[in-house]
Amino acid sequence: MRAQVEFNEVDTLVEKIKMLPNRAEKAINQVLHTKGIEIVTQEMTNLIPVSRVKNKKHAKDSKWSKSETSNLEFVVKTKGGAANKKGSFGYLVFPDEGRGPSNPWAQHFSERSLQKSRPKILEELEETLQNAIEEGL
Repeated sequence: MRAQVEFNEVDTLVEKIKMLPNRAEKAINQVLHTKGIEIVTQEMTNLIPVSRVKNKKHAKDSKWSKSETSNLEFVVKTKGGAANKKGSFGYLVFPDEGRGPSNPWAQHFSERSLQKSRPKILEELEETLQNAIEEGL
């Protein structure tokens, strides 16, 4: 699942970025690679369903994710890969996409969490850029 931001959501960010020609990219990466990952992971964790199976380790109560970063982006993934691997949280794809007989409808918790995360991340970016502008003056 990939989240993208519409241009009208970042109008004020664009103006702040213009005021920090050599420092904006570093500041944005810092926010995305720390707070951004934290916000998305928490929002997704909040929406992860818990099965009714007793004595089972659930993703919601575990450190279920790992992240990858690159310039101006990050990716949050489930740990372990394949759903049939012990200790894997790859099974999350089934309720998220509504796959299999136990998941009759798609819950789209990853997409919903990204929608909830986007304004929080944008707010963090705006605050960080504003602080960098004020420090530079």
